[in-house]
Amino acid sequence: MAVTVTSRMAYKEITDSGAKDNQAERIYKTIASCTTGGAYKNMSLREIKHHSVGIDINAVSGRVNELKKTGKLKECSKRKCTITGRLITPVRNYEHESKQEELL
Repeated sequence: MAVTVTSRMAYKEITDSGAKDNQAERIYKTIASCTTGGAYKNMSLREIKHHSVGIDINAVSGRVNELKKTGKLKECSKRKCTITGRLITPVRNYEHESKQEELL
């Protein structure tokens, strides 16, 4: 599927304005706080969106994919989402997992 001109323009705008990096940082911190002694071992996109007030699901999806590509997030075993009840592949912070293994 080809990326439309408007999609490229929108991506350039959020990149140039710093919004993309801000969203990624907020999402990363949300996952860290919710999985470190929180209610989750890992999180679905909907769960992340629920705890990241003000970030649309399409932006959550894009930032999570970018964080996975950079190795900051890793995919976990499939489970049902607590919000939708659908089978999902959740994510968690890779650094958090490494620190947890060091403690064992």
